[in-house]
Amino acid sequence: MSEGGSPATQIKALIAKAFAEQPRRGGRPDSTSPAAYEQKPAIQNALKLGGQSALAGVLLIGVRNALAGRNTGFLGPVGILTAVGATFAVTEAVVANQRETDDAMNGAAGACAAGFLLGLRSRSLPAAIGACTLMGGMMGMYDYTVNTGDRKKATQSGSGFFKPTAVIEAGKRAAEAEKPTAVVEEGKS
Repeated sequence: MSEGGSPATQIKALIAKAFAEQPRRGGRPDSTSPAAYEQKPAIQNALKLGGQSALAGVLLIGVRNALAGRNTGFLGPVGILTAVGATFAVTEAVVANQRETDDAMNGAAGACAAGFLLGLRSRSLPAAIGACTLMGGMMGMYDYTVNTGDRKKATQSGSGFFKPTAVIEAGKRAAEAEKPTAVVEEGKS
């Protein structure tokens, strides 16, 4: 027999070892993850963004009422803007906390939920789905293109998608060739 006892004992030991080294929820073990994910406070973000949206709504309605010369309604638009902002913040934080990642998908999910809420205001399911798709897609593209911190680090280290071109490589080789080298002549003192 092999070392460690019977095959059943070896299997039990392997299972116990696998459960002891269980990866975290993101699918990667803690030892290989670049940094631990920090949970986002969903309610705090919702209150903050909902309040900011309410202030934006108050300013928007104030300007609209001033330009119209009459009162065109106040609470409806302010309420929907507050709800949209809070919905976006809660959904983005919940999705990020569930996935334990901070990437463009979180913002896309939050914007989709906010767009769906805006579309429901028109009492039309196709409008809600369209607004969800439009806002989610736009926010996802925005987050993907703006949050390039990881990609910048990867391209600076040379392991990114874009490799240096042949012209840049040739320039580097030419610069290295022009460096003066010390030559020691033998026989002369």
